[in-house]
Amino acid sequence: MNIHQAANLIQQDMEMAITNLTVNGSRQNGKGDTFNNGLEAKTSLIRKSTLINYIHEFVKHEMVDNNIRSETIFPPLGQTKPELKVTGMFKQKDQDICAKPTNIGAEKTLVNWGPMVHSNLYCADGPNLSEQILSVNVRSQLSSLAKNTDTLFERMFAEALNLHITYPKMVLGEIYIIPVYEYDETAMKHNRVAFKQSQTDLEKYINFFHFLSGRDDIDEDKHKYERCALVIIDFSRPHAKVYKTTQELKEDGLVRQTYDTELADISTDNFISELIDIHLEDW
Repeated sequence: MNIHQAANLIQQDMEMAITNLTVNGSRQNGKGDTFNNGLEAKTSLIRKSTLINYIHEFVKHEMVDNNIRSETIFPPLGQTKPELKVTGMFKQKDQDICAKPTNIGAEKTLVNWGPMVHSNLYCADGPNLSEQILSVNVRSQLSSLAKNTDTLFERMFAEALNLHITYPKMVLGEIYIIPVYEYDETAMKHNRVAFKQSQTDLEKYINFFHFLSGRDDIDEDKHKYERCALVIIDFSRPHAKVYKTTQELKEDGLVRQTYDTELADISTDNFISELIDIHLEDW
């Protein structure tokens, strides 16, 4: 699966939910009641993580294509469990996709650091193995972007700090999906697909992810990721369009002609291969 196929599957599932009130082949919610409208169905679809799992599978296939053995990938291809729980400085958290070394033994370790000390929690793999896990997390914000921007940015910093403070050499990747235009929620209530007229502030997101990507100094850049990928998708077209370069955005009038931060630097094209190269260099 490539990123374009994943984007089109997201679009198809979203619009099936909105227009046909169907989520994963069912017209009923988890309580056995039918959806009242497309907005309810869309909300249920988002909560089931169906859409984001397409990106998870893209990442896993990219790992395999770049010579990561499938048996080292968690969750395995085509599955959503088990995820690896990694214990950082402030919290334990399941990681979306990991490649876990097989040549290092796990050492279950009582957490005796940070605010979790005396909590009787254990780090299942131990610090040595945990630091050598390659972790990629996937996020999306398909609606209410302006309202959630600050929370997104703060969470990005916090997630990297939580792990890099404890494991300075741990290689982290982050993929984030945003739309050019958000689906219109008022239209969804009438089971129609429509889009808001206002465009997402793409330059703001490109600037932010560009800044957080490309961690160089393991001592000074704990808040950064080894690589970030920003996936910008226009769902308002008959077939979802994924933008990978700033020039493509300029050609469609989505950023200023004078804008000079390069989206290609944080596209998915070399995202996994570069993460793997960094991981191999470190270990």
